[in-house]
Amino acid sequence: MVPFLLLAAAAAAPSAPAATAPAPRSETIVVTGTRLADTEKALRECIARHCPPNEDIRASLAHAENLFVAGRYRDARDVTKASIGRNNRYRKDYPVDVSDLYRGNARIAEHLGEAADFQLSTALMKGIIGSAFGKDDPRAIKADVEVGDMFAKLGQFNQARTTYDATEKRARAAGLPAIADIARVRSAWTYAMDGAIPVARKALEKIAADPAPEARIGRLSSLVLLARLDRNEGKTGRASAALFAELRTIHAKRPVLLFSPRLDIGGDAPEGDNAETTVNEPKTPTTRMMAGNAYFEKHWVDVGFWVTPDGKVGEPEILRGEGTRDWTKPLLRSIAGRLYTPSEDPDGSYRVERYTLTSRFMTDLSGTHQRTRSPNVRVEFLDLTADPAAAAPPSGTGGGAAAPVPAR
Repeated sequence: MVPFLLLAAAAAAPSAPAATAPAPRSETIVVTGTRLADTEKALRECIARHCPPNEDIRASLAHAENLFVAGRYRDARDVTKASIGRNNRYRKDYPVDVSDLYRGNARIAEHLGEAADFQLSTALMKGIIGSAFGKDDPRAIKADVEVGDMFAKLGQFNQARTTYDATEKRARAAGLPAIADIARVRSAWTYAMDGAIPVARKALEKIAADPAPEARIGRLSSLVLLARLDRNEGKTGRASAALFAELRTIHAKRPVLLFSPRLDIGGDAPEGDNAETTVNEPKTPTTRMMAGNAYFEKHWVDVGFWVTPDGKVGEPEILRGEGTRDWTKPLLRSIAGRLYTPSEDPDGSYRVERYTLTSRFMTDLSGTHQRTRSPNVRVEFLDLTADPAAAAPPSGTGGGAAAPVPAR
């Protein structure tokens, strides 16, 4: 299985520690996975015997993932960077493996606020795939969607739209309508991310109006986002009814996030994997303290919660974490207020999500040119659930079979 560090690109279940849900009447949460000491030993032995590059990369990603889950983000990044140093020269011989390595490194860098490394690693991942298989190969086109996601996360919405639009054209020309629809929906949603809600709504409504069977992914995703816009505006419009009708035709077993209350940790702070959790001018003692470089290295929580069969969230709880917890109270309130689509599972579903409090690095322009943290506080997201929710999860760009899109 694909490690969840790679779920930005692959709709696959994670291979590292993931929570499995018992029946609702039980209070036990079972966590399975390989021990950190075992993945460390496996990697060390692999390197010692000069194992093939693809084995080295798999062992590196497995250990980096375990370190990430343990909250040791810097150590995880050290592992992926060291593996890149050993294996980058094999990019032509093992393009998929080396591109996966860059993808995993980008994911970790994102949670550390290392925007430059996030951008570079994503670009290199895409370049390796394109060089190996050609720009019209499905893998290369999917990689281009990831590049668009990267630009959207960095707030470069015009560049994101340009990338998505070009990707849509190539996907349609290559006979890949599902990927084309994913790119089209994400392009439309960048307008909402940029505050142009009427433009986003118009674009999404056009996609949702396409009745063609091959347009189902785009139609479903656009209806999810239109329903979310309605909820954000306090409305229950036609989009919600159309969405539920569409979901009934596909007998969806997994919950799809329709609405999440705004997350406010002291400023303008939406939730999600690409959250622009921004505090332009720190207004409280807590957010002033957050501006320091060292503060953002060890503040994360894993949140577990049930999604009931009727789409509501049971009381979320922090399963584990590190660092201060003062920012988690509004996070838990936001999760508790979510609305998902009803599911056919009478027991509902249990989810585990990682949230990291961070801030991106920036260059001090006062003359020292030293790296410093931006005062804009962010909450990064990663789904640790063994079976990621379909359609548009709170991650915004995480896995899912029904065209997840950047959410804000």
